[in-house]
Amino acid sequence: MGTAERKQREKLRRQEAIIDAAEQVILERGFEAATMDEIAEKAELSKGTLYLYFKNKTALYLAICLKGSQKLNSRFVKVLSLDKTGIELIRILGETYLEFVRENPIYFHAFSYYESIQDQNFLNKNKMAQLCEENSREAMAYITRTLQIGMQDGTIDDTYDPKELAVMIWASSRGIVQVAYLKSMGHHFKVIDDIELDVESMFESFIQLLQKGMSK
Repeated sequence: MGTAERKQREKLRRQEAIIDAAEQVILERGFEAATMDEIAEKAELSKGTLYLYFKNKTALYLAICLKGSQKLNSRFVKVLSLDKTGIELIRILGETYLEFVRENPIYFHAFSYYESIQDQNFLNKNKMAQLCEENSREAMAYITRTLQIGMQDGTIDDTYDPKELAVMIWASSRGIVQVAYLKSMGHHFKVIDDIELDVESMFESFIQLLQKGMSK
């Protein structure tokens, strides 16, 4: 292994260590409360070294978003390789997404943070944000492809536009998980005060409703 290659591998290893440390600190303290000092300490680096890799928390959070979206997409790929009908794959995709969020709340929060960025100029120029967008498009392509499989095998109504339906499924799924997430964080929702909110139950009802509506 040459010197340049060794340095590049060391750089990537340190970058991954910083992202891992940031995940732990933000998960424990929250994004607003977490500081670069705490992240540097957790990563066992000087603050100056940390800033060589990530200039602020936004850059770090986008890196976490990218890491999470890559992990989620790798799970989606495995679902599409299953020998199932399209309508069955839609259910499995939903269950996979819900399980991923439950296991990795930090990634869901990072996804939400990325989606909340309004500065289009920043998004267009930031490499990490562009990669996050590519992964979002990839995830949407997997949902669309699953719907097309169902339309081809006759388990999903082919009068729907698969791309439009994919966006509706994605938006609805995100909304359900977001409400449950905010509720768990103590946010007040008067409209659901009288409901025993259980995200698994809500998601199951959503999937059943979805399957009935799409079935041919």
